[in-house]
Amino acid sequence: MSNDDGRALSYLIAGFGLGTLVGTVVGLLVAPKAGRELRADIAEYGKDYLDKAKDVGRETYERSRERAREAYEEGRRRAGEYSGRIGEKLAEVKDHIVEAAQHLGEAADAEAQPDQEA
Repeated sequence: MSNDDGRALSYLIAGFGLGTLVGTVVGLLVAPKAGRELRADIAEYGKDYLDKAKDVGRETYERSRERAREAYEEGRRRAGEYSGRIGEKLAEVKDHIVEAAQHLGEAADAEAQPDQEA
């Protein structure tokens, strides 16, 4: 699921939750109950929705934490992989430099040889 799909689903769920909450409050306000009963009902519904919101928040936190851990582990794996590749390339470059230095040394020795014989 892409981030946009997940975000749209979150907004949809939040919209349903808000609609349910508003509908409940309006239903309670137009119901023929005494003020004390009405306030008690509203407080009870409010507590229920707060508990549900806490549960959703906790679940979202746990999922986010798991995804972050997975992303961290993937990053570590890739960093190790790239580090190994870089090490191999550095070893190749070092070998080429050593070879080039040997060839230059041999060429310098060859150039110096005729001068020593003269």
